[in-house]
Amino acid sequence: MLAGSAAAAEKKSAEKDAWKKRVFTAEELQKYNGRDGQPVYAAVDGIVYDLSKSKYWKTGTHMKQHEAGADLSADIHEKAPKGIHKDGKILNKMPKVGVTEEYAKKKPEASAVKEKAGAPKENKVKK
Repeated sequence: MLAGSAAAAEKKSAEKDAWKKRVFTAEELQKYNGRDGQPVYAAVDGIVYDLSKSKYWKTGTHMKQHEAGADLSADIHEKAPKGIHKDGKILNKMPKVGVTEEYAKKKPEASAVKEKAGAPKENKVKK
């Protein structure tokens, strides 16, 4: 019975991390703009989130300023209210569905992703 539990736990862990293997090109991400029945996806710091269930993204546009289907890293870091988006508390509630092509090239070992505030940390190697 324990072997079955271990296998189930391993399967659940693999499913939980499956998003790390899904790579989106910029062109592909643009399709997920919330229009014509498409889900609402946006990338922040290389991670693609599904924002479809957020009442603030229902139309694919957020606050008449941000469009889904794009990399919104700069908007989050420079324009978003810090009190609301502090430490990624909003994005961390959203399902992760993949990574951007750029991020995948930088971090081919996607299973070793370390996150803070919904964004990957950069590891600096001393030479």
